[in-house]
Amino acid sequence: MANKHVYIVAAERSGDSLGAALIDSLRERSPNIEISGIGAAQMTSRGITSPFDVAPLAILGIFEGLIKYRIVMRLVRQASDSIMTSGADIVVLIDSWGFMMRVAERLKAKGYEGRIVKYVAPQVWAMREGRTKVLARGVDHLFTIHSFEAPYFTREGLPVTYVGNPVFDQDYRGGDGAALKHKLRILNNVPILCVLLGSRPAEIQRLAKPFGETLIALREAMPELVFVSPLAESTADLTREITKDLTGYDDVIWLDEDDKLNAFAASDVALACSGTVTTQLASAGLPTIVGYKLSAMSYFVASRLFKADYVSIVNLAAGSELMPEFLQDKCEPELLSAAVLSFLENDELRLTRRDQLLAQTDAMKAGQGAASDKAARAVLELLCA
Repeated sequence: MANKHVYIVAAERSGDSLGAALIDSLRERSPNIEISGIGAAQMTSRGITSPFDVAPLAILGIFEGLIKYRIVMRLVRQASDSIMTSGADIVVLIDSWGFMMRVAERLKAKGYEGRIVKYVAPQVWAMREGRTKVLARGVDHLFTIHSFEAPYFTREGLPVTYVGNPVFDQDYRGGDGAALKHKLRILNNVPILCVLLGSRPAEIQRLAKPFGETLIALREAMPELVFVSPLAESTADLTREITKDLTGYDDVIWLDEDDKLNAFAASDVALACSGTVTTQLASAGLPTIVGYKLSAMSYFVASRLFKADYVSIVNLAAGSELMPEFLQDKCEPELLSAAVLSFLENDELRLTRRDQLLAQTDAMKAGQGAASDKAARAVLELLCA
């Protein structure tokens, strides 16, 4: 498609991954299409040059966002000005509700004549259903990753295309656990715990201490247990810096992100921050204990707004706590270590839970196809409309 220009904006690591996959699919379907945008490492590797660093936008919690309000608004102005100057025919704003809606609203106010697409809907089925009206006013089209989301938005007059959950575009069962054990000289009968502290700085800072103390308790209960932790490239240095002076991390084997699937395959259980990675772990069939902490004020507000029974998408889809969740005050070493040990010490429970996770994620991705391909098709259709 000649002379058409797509501008893609991603503020966080998960959105950067979606943006990169969308770029690949767009170029495959329309080699002549012009693509520019704002993103991080993965979009940069596709030749996208961002006008600013998106790292300050990795914000966790309501009040953290208020603290960084001036920074956010400066970047909103820079992003919207860049889009306006680019002359793009369509802009795709990926996830990151607060930042992206401010960009959309500023584009509308400045008279942007192209189409504005939001990729990934706010979780209005869990909290803040009023966001449906805000989104309908601010954008022209919505791409959803869950099949049940459309009615919340179409009733407000917003066109919706279901593209599927991009997590399921990758096979998370393809890791080589045996190869990783051989490389690390871990015997086959030695139990392994995969530790995942999160991909946002605030997540790592809040979970480092309770997770570290959990590792100490686990080491006392099961001295032979090995800890491995694949690190996202964007936060690897920060994770090592935060944990270097904390007890519990002395014998953690830090791995590169390239070894993540191998770590999933080699491990018996995972201890993970709530987020996209829990769906990845479920897709790999790895029994997982989920922990999460917000600031006290953010949690106070969120706990009164949140309507869903669980925070993990797999649990929500199953209507059952397939992945035990320990949030805020419950995210503490005694409870976390007991939950991990319940799987490590019970082979039957561990294998049963593995099968349940695999069955649930198979059901969730049944018939969806590649999300990035469906999103690319939808973008190209909008450009032709």
